[in-house]
Amino acid sequence: MFDFPPLRALGAMTAVAVLLSGCSIHGSYPDAVEPDAAKLRFISDLDNSTLDLFDTQHCDGRTTGMLNNMFMANSKRRVDMTIPPPANAGPYLEIRLKPGAELFMQTNTLGRSSVCTTRFNFTPQSGAEYELTFDYEGSRCITSLKRLHQANGQVVRTPIPLTNKGLPSCAGSNAIFPKMPSPQADTPERTAMIEQIVNESVIDSMTLEPGVAERVAAGVNLDKLIEERKQRVGFSLPDAYWDEYRQNMNTLTSEAVNNKARTLQLYKDEYRARLKRMDTDEIRKRVPDTDATDLTQALLTNNAMLQYYQQQSKEVLRESLSAHVARMADLDRRYKVCERFADCWKN
Repeated sequence: MFDFPPLRALGAMTAVAVLLSGCSIHGSYPDAVEPDAAKLRFISDLDNSTLDLFDTQHCDGRTTGMLNNMFMANSKRRVDMTIPPPANAGPYLEIRLKPGAELFMQTNTLGRSSVCTTRFNFTPQSGAEYELTFDYEGSRCITSLKRLHQANGQVVRTPIPLTNKGLPSCAGSNAIFPKMPSPQADTPERTAMIEQIVNESVIDSMTLEPGVAERVAAGVNLDKLIEERKQRVGFSLPDAYWDEYRQNMNTLTSEAVNNKARTLQLYKDEYRARLKRMDTDEIRKRVPDTDATDLTQALLTNNAMLQYYQQQSKEVLRESLSAHVARMADLDRRYKVCERFADCWKN
């Protein structure tokens, strides 16, 4: 989040421009017309909050209207969702989404003293209902997505991990989806320098300590977790269900151990890709401890890549959790658990 005086003026100017554009009430995004369209509620208390949707045919995005603008009433856009908003919900709008079609979504706020944006990929499911909230947590803006359903007369809101995979088909279309320069031709000298830079940039916290896998596995008491789950469910399920439940938990544990190695590989691949796009002289400046080393450039590049590593670490974790939720939701669907248990797994 950024906070400086020019943004206050920019925020006011943008609000006026959006109002005068005539498309601020409902935006440019048309509701999906499929009979099994998914429905999504966007809730936000933040100034000039917007939700933008991108796909392969709309790389410049489409808007759904604005919330909390000082010059107009809040959106009344609704799609008759079956589950009402929370009692303490702020202003909101509702839209219909084409099921099974991947979207790249962006939440944004442009206030009098701040601007904040989050982006993520999302594929809505047939007939599903969702709630997307956009708010501040401390000094950061946070976007949270939940799947809505009812079981035994109770409304259940199941969190969905959000991941940002971008939209490769839109690369080069605008500033949100930039096109990266082509890599330069490899030479033995360039390859050797790149490998040295990448390998020497790896710090201890990026590598997996010996014995971690064994310690993680030993610390997970699946028998206890499954027994507690049985007590919460409160009705009998066949052994085949619990065998698969155990298998899914083992898979999650295994992925948790492998996530660090996967993140490190993504880091190395990205670092190599960035260096390959540089001129040979620029690469030389980043090789540690040589006469050609430019310490400032080397530190800037390493710091940028450290931020990339930290971001990817979170993305890998979200992807792992998302896959786990999908496996568990499929299990509960096949055994019709959600019809009888409010806290079932939902994808």
